[in-house]
Amino acid sequence: MAAHTIAQRLHNGDALLLDGGTGSELQRRGADVLKGAEDRLKAWSATANLEYADVVRQVHSDYLRVGADIITSNNFWTTPTRLDSIGERHAWRTYATAAIRNAVEARNAMRQEAYVAGGIAAPSLQGAMSPTSPVSDARALGLETYRREWADHTKLLADEGADLILAEYVGFIEDCVEAVDGCAEAGVPVFLGVRHIQDDGAMQYGESLIDLASALAGHPVDAVLLMCSNPENISVGLPILREAFAGPVGAYPNLGYNPTGPIANRPTLTNQKPSAGVDILQNADYYPSRLAEFAGEWKRVGAQIIGGCCASGPEHIAAMYPVVKE
Repeated sequence: MAAHTIAQRLHNGDALLLDGGTGSELQRRGADVLKGAEDRLKAWSATANLEYADVVRQVHSDYLRVGADIITSNNFWTTPTRLDSIGERHAWRTYATAAIRNAVEARNAMRQEAYVAGGIAAPSLQGAMSPTSPVSDARALGLETYRREWADHTKLLADEGADLILAEYVGFIEDCVEAVDGCAEAGVPVFLGVRHIQDDGAMQYGESLIDLASALAGHPVDAVLLMCSNPENISVGLPILREAFAGPVGAYPNLGYNPTGPIANRPTLTNQKPSAGVDILQNADYYPSRLAEFAGEWKRVGAQIIGGCCASGPEHIAAMYPVVKE
C-alpha cells in the first residue's frame, strides 16, 4: 500500500510515471486481442484477461520493473456495450473482475507502493462515430445508460482494489462530463483521458480544450490527460490544457498502432531500434529515446503524469523514467 495517496502526491507537485500500452503489448507478446472481431476492435483485448491472464500480469510487472508509478488495469473495453459486440455482455463482470485482479496481484507482488488505475474507455457504440455526422456516446447510448455503465464498472474496480479510475478514450466534452460524474460514484480519484488531439490542439471533433476545462469546472475530476494522440499533437494541446485547467495534467501518446494488421518484425524489449521493415507496434519516428525527449518537453510545460498509450512498451517507459522522475 502506498504511503501517500495519489491525490497527495499530485498536490505536492510530484511527477508520476504512468505505464505504457497494455492491449498492444499483449498482442506483441502473442496474445489474441481480437477474439470475435478480426476486422475491427469490438471488445479489443477484454477476453485476454482470462485467456492470457499470465501474460497480462507479466505486462503489468514489466512496467513496474522499469519504474512506473501507476499501472493501468486492462479494463479498456470490459464494458457491457463493448462485450455485447462479441456476444459476451452477460459475462462483463467476469472479464472486468479478472482485469483488475490481474493488475492488483501484479502490483502487490512487485511493488506495493505503486498505484493501480482502473482504466476503462468510453462505452462507445460501433458505428456511432461517423466522420460526417459524429454523435457523442452519451447521446448514442442515452445519458442514463452511458453514465450507468461508467458507474457500475468503476464501482466494481474500486471494490477490487483500484486506487483511482482512469476514464479514458473520451472524445466529446459532453461525454467527458458525464464520464467523470459517473466514475465519481466509485469514491476514488478520477483521471480523465481525452483522445485524438488534432494538430491545432483541438479535440477530435473540433471542440476546444478551453471549453472542456470550463465544462469540467465543479465536477469531480482530479486530473486531465491527453492520450491516444501522436506526440506532436499532444505537444500542441498540452500548453492549452495547462493554461485552462486548474488541476494536474498529463499525457500518454499513441505511437502508431494498427491492431488488425499483420504483426511483423517485433522489436525486442530493449532500447535498440527494431529491425528494418514495417512494424505495426512501433513507429520508427518514436524510438524510446525520442519519446523521452517528448516527456521532458511535457514536464517542462507542467505535466505531472506522463506515460504511453498504444504501441509503447516497457522500453519506452524505461527511457522516460529518468526524465520524468529527475
